[in-house]
Formats: sequence, C-alpha cells, structure tokens
Amino acid sequence: MKKWIIVVSMALAVALLFSCTASRKATPSPASPSPSAAGYDESFDPVSLNDDDITFPAEPSMEAGGQPSGTTQPAREKPNVLVNGFRVQLMATKDMQTAELIKREAMEKFAPDSINVYVEFDSPYYKIRICDCKSRDEAVRVRDLARTMGYKQAWIVRTRVWSNPPLQMAPSPAQSENP
Repeated sequence: MKKWIIVVSMALAVALLFSCTASRKATPSPASPSPSAAGYDESFDPVSLNDDDITFPAEPSMEAGGQPSGTTQPAREKPNVLVNGFRVQLMATKDMQTAELIKREAMEKFAPDSINVYVEFDSPYYKIRICDCKSRDEAVRVRDLARTMGYKQAWIVRTRVWSNPPLQMAPSPAQSENP
C-alpha cells in the first residue's frame, strides 16, 4: 500500500510539473507593412540633385581702430589641439578649495615666465600642474624652475597638452581675496 501511495504522489508531482511548464502557442504578431507596400518611393538619389556647394562671403577683417580694412587679410592662427606632451605636477590634494588656492599662488609665481597653471581632477585628487611642454627637456627646465620657487616635490608627468596654449593672466589681488 505504501508503494502505491508513493507511486501516485510521484505521478501527481510529475503531472503538476508538466502542467506548469506548458508552453503557449505562438500567435503570429501583425506583420508591419514593408516600405514598398506602404507606398514609399525608394528611387530618390540625393547625388542626382547636382546642387552647387554653398559658399559664404568672407568677413572683412578689422584694423586696430575697429574699422574694416579693405586690403589686408587676417593672419590665420594655428589650431589649438591636444597633443602628447609633458606637464610638471606641483602637488595633489583631495580638497578643491586648497587646489584653487594653490593654483592662484602658482599663477602669481609663474606669471613672469608666462607659464600656464592647470587644476585637473582625477578622482579623488585635484592635481595642480603647470606648462604645456612638448619635449622632455623643456619639462625638466620647468620642473627645475618650480623647485627653485619652493615646490620641492614637483615632478614631470606625461599627459596631453595644448599645442597652442592661450596665455593665462595672473589674478589681481582683488580677485584672489575671498569676499
């Protein structure tokens, strides 16, 4: 009798298992109409338009007095792009306000030498770096200059630098004081 109960309970368990895993019949979804069936014209070719290129007239250049000059062309500046190079890192800190304070101090110290100062955030550190050196020799000279100005731990890092960096202006004493 015990075997019979075990066999029946096993059969019921298997039947219950198969009834739960029964799959639904796949009903076809309404097919989206193809572009040709919807009436789209696919014969358009934009190359066949034979449009002329759009040209814009050159803007007149300005002379020193703010008046347009008729004969001189403005000098083209070199594009400012990021290239492989070197910078000198003065220090790194986790505090943004400390980094900005050190940046302002460094801008004042390096302004006579026309050296730019940058704060770069690399989580969790704010790194104060100077100069856009394209060669290692130039970076060594800037590092030595930084060490003579009191940044004893200054070191050279390989990074992306500006090919034609704009000159930064040192903050005036009024700007560097907190209100």
